[in-house]
Amino acid sequence: MKKTLLITIVVLVIAAVAAVYYLLTNLDAIVEAALEKFGSDAVKTSVRVDRVAISLGEGAAAISGLTVDNPAGFSLPHAFALGEIAVDINLEQTGKELIAIDAIAISAPQVFYEINAQREGSLNKLKDNLDRQAAASKDDSVSGAPSGADRDSTLKLRIDRFEFKEASLHARVVPLNDRTYDLKLPPLALNNLKGTPDQIARQVLDRLIEHAKQEIRRQGLDSELAEIKAKARERIDEEKAKLQQQADDRIEEEKQKAGDKLKNLLGR
Repeated sequence: MKKTLLITIVVLVIAAVAAVYYLLTNLDAIVEAALEKFGSDAVKTSVRVDRVAISLGEGAAAISGLTVDNPAGFSLPHAFALGEIAVDINLEQTGKELIAIDAIAISAPQVFYEINAQREGSLNKLKDNLDRQAAASKDDSVSGAPSGADRDSTLKLRIDRFEFKEASLHARVVPLNDRTYDLKLPPLALNNLKGTPDQIARQVLDRLIEHAKQEIRRQGLDSELAEIKAKARERIDEEKAKLQQQADDRIEEEKQKAGDKLKNLLGR
């Protein structure tokens, strides 16, 4: 009996060591998969990561090649390409259910904004996806049903500072004769972010989208597009007026013909 108990304990210990070893040796791949899953869930389009490198001993992580695809209906492949991401993890405050992060710095991220032939904005589409996801999560919370992240994990994140530095914006406006723009985005810093991974993804992407749209408005791209829309409306109104005039002329012609016929009948 004692021998059987001892063997069981040894097996359990070995299994625990193997599990820890697996986690540590595959941590980079696990984090990479989590980033792609939670990011894709938040924006309803594909999020990909080239490489994740985590050093638990130093409390540091590096993420390379994180991209967010554009929604369907746009020719540019990406909405964001976030380049190099440096993460400073607070090991003292990190536990089983909380990852505490002192700072995340993204160097030279690129934002791609496209207005297609239907005058739909790619960032607007992503923003709509974020809003719908947030509304769905809120409804699930009210009804008591587990929402996206809660179904998968109780893990929470706390990020003290999130920085975007040396960012660039590449815009393509199809209605403006397919004109392209290359702009620099002002630095952006977000503080005291808290929540589940998908909630954090929504907060960060939401702010980044608004940041890019503000710069677009500041640079006057929105006013140029509004001018194009106004001219298009003028042409539509002109065509409507022409059609209405043609219809009025036709009605008048038919009335004249009817009057002539009536005169002929009465003259007999």
